[in-house]
Amino acid sequence: MSAVRAYEEGVLAKAEAVLKKAAAGDPERRLEVLEATSCAYAGLDTGEYWAAFCADSRARTGTGEAAVKARATELLQALDSPACTVIPVPLALASLARAEISHGERRSTGAYYTDFRLARYLAGGVAEHITPGVRVIDPAAGSGLLLTALALAVGAQGDVNVTDFVANAVCAADLSDLALRGARLALAATTDDLKAVLSLDERLLQGDSLLTDDAVWEQVSPGGFDVVIGNPPWEKLKVTRHELLANAGVVRHYGADYTPHDDDLPEALSQERRKMLDYLEQLATGAQLQGRGEADLYKLFLEFSCRRLRPGGWLALLVPAGLIRSQGTEALRRFLFESAAELDFTIVENRARFFAIDTRFKFLSVKAQLAGDAAPGPMVLKHASGTDTGLRETAHVSIERSELARVRRDLTVPEVRGQAEWELFVRMARAGTPFGDADGPWQPHLAREVDMSRDRAAFRTSPADGHLPVVEGRMVHQYRSRAKAHRSGTGRAAQWDALAAQDAVVTPQYWYPANKLRRGLAERTQMVRAGFCDVTGQTNERTLLTAVIPPGVVCGNKVPTVLFNAPSGDGEARVHLWVALMNSIPVDWLARRITTTSMNYFLLMSIPLPPIAPDSPDGARIIELSRELTELEGRRCPTLDAGAAARARSEIDVLVARAYGLGAEELQLMLEDFPLLDRGQPVLDAEEGSTITRDLVLAQAHSNVAAEPWADRVSRAQRLGAVGYVPADYARFCE
Repeated sequence: MSAVRAYEEGVLAKAEAVLKKAAAGDPERRLEVLEATSCAYAGLDTGEYWAAFCADSRARTGTGEAAVKARATELLQALDSPACTVIPVPLALASLARAEISHGERRSTGAYYTDFRLARYLAGGVAEHITPGVRVIDPAAGSGLLLTALALAVGAQGDVNVTDFVANAVCAADLSDLALRGARLALAATTDDLKAVLSLDERLLQGDSLLTDDAVWEQVSPGGFDVVIGNPPWEKLKVTRHELLANAGVVRHYGADYTPHDDDLPEALSQERRKMLDYLEQLATGAQLQGRGEADLYKLFLEFSCRRLRPGGWLALLVPAGLIRSQGTEALRRFLFESAAELDFTIVENRARFFAIDTRFKFLSVKAQLAGDAAPGPMVLKHASGTDTGLRETAHVSIERSELARVRRDLTVPEVRGQAEWELFVRMARAGTPFGDADGPWQPHLAREVDMSRDRAAFRTSPADGHLPVVEGRMVHQYRSRAKAHRSGTGRAAQWDALAAQDAVVTPQYWYPANKLRRGLAERTQMVRAGFCDVTGQTNERTLLTAVIPPGVVCGNKVPTVLFNAPSGDGEARVHLWVALMNSIPVDWLARRITTTSMNYFLLMSIPLPPIAPDSPDGARIIELSRELTELEGRRCPTLDAGAAARARSEIDVLVARAYGLGAEELQLMLEDFPLLDRGQPVLDAEEGSTITRDLVLAQAHSNVAAEPWADRVSRAQRLGAVGYVPADYARFCE
């Protein structure tokens, strides 16, 4: 996969070229040009600005003022070009003032720089709460993009003069003095008063906000801050061998085998881990809401921000979407739900390339008013997408906090995109029982059988007596445990081929010695059990990929397996029932509301499954169909072809929906959330894509006359050769 280029990089490419030519790799010279540009734009005297703030730097660089001003003029011309006019000049200067960092540095610091469109959205949400006398801080300010966006938003509101805001309200902290120099020049571009910038300079604090003493903050803003705005670092505080090698310049794919040379770094790894543990020990003193799991900088900054607010103060942060769905963020989530009078979450996907990372990555804007006098209102969940100049809200849902607490005891927030979806989620949650409920009907036993990293030393790359094939995540699809065959390579560079169901044989990458399995696990590998691929995505063609795992194989850690307590001896029947439920459209729709890139145990156990007993008529029918669908792989089922398999799956979907108390209308709403279904299938005339799966389900769900239009569409599509439920990677096998 090619690297993602952030949208802002393209917008500022011409300006960046000017700066690179002027600075020749010297960050201080770069800042000098930006300072001269800021002064020229705002109407400040460049010489006076430098005399006030940059005398030492000017002495080091020795660059002539005339030469710098000439480059500043060139930069202003570049910023006035059509490509750059989407971004206001002060925000452009803040973006250009950022330090250039390597991929390794970005990973180790969590420094994913804020896109100007996100800054404008976040600032716009709190600008109306800026009044005379307030104090605002960005505790990880970088080059001040968010504070600059807030200054512009405040100026547009008209209640507070921008110069007064810069002179009296703005506070910033950052580890880097060069970053704060960038913040100062960016904010200077919003005012023509050098005295305001001089006043601002007294509240630019260099240091680690998380370790700064309370007395320092009290001196900066007695009683706390009125607004905390920020995009804190997003990075888990841990040290891995892969990251250490990457930072040392070693190029390798994640998951690839380590070479003997790579093992020359044990002491460096130990030292880095000791440093990290020392840092965590210092942070632990004031942190009370970090929950279980690995420490993460964004969680620490979120708790810090809440502590720094005055009663009635406002919080506006960009954070990963894990805040509303992870087990390790429950304490923070619960604090916000119990303490915030107003609480808004906006879900944003990286489709508009806000960051140079996977475009499917999701994150949040959090806006909250904490500890005020107002009574808590409903939580508001929004969705927004990027435009050329900002964000556009695409959905808005009002969720009563008490209702959420009833259907999600851990307060994880389902990603619903309207009141109809929220009401559907609530109905299904009330009708079902969480899969992992201690008193529920399933009583599952989950296990990760072998670890692809920890146990790798025992793996073989060719078959041998006494060794079991290792089933990896890429081999698992719905009703299939050998959907792909390994061809070459390791880790992310591995090559896998899709296999037609009827021709599928186990073709793994590794084999594992059975005699190295602990006793209970060795017995497990000789049983029929369920398995699921835990690497997934809510925007994938399908999110839940579960299959029956046969005896005689062992599963890697990305394919957790499931067995069930079954006193009546119907354990295998329960496996087939569970696989069918998890592969159904209704349960998959629920899963897409609560996950993004992985289906961990915490999320899996929280999915409310419908009340279908194995010995009920509907349960028995689903088990029968599930067995037949499983036995399609390897030609073990003579009664089903691809078309009959699609009809069987549509019958399962309708039975599962009925168990939740739902019908055709609700199924139609769910199916709108699966836009990638049926890619590669023949398309009806004058339509953009095939809808054979949707039409099959709705023909099955409707009765009598209401089913006829859907059944007619199915017949016409089948005459063209369309087959429902076939994943895009396998569509060619239908030809």
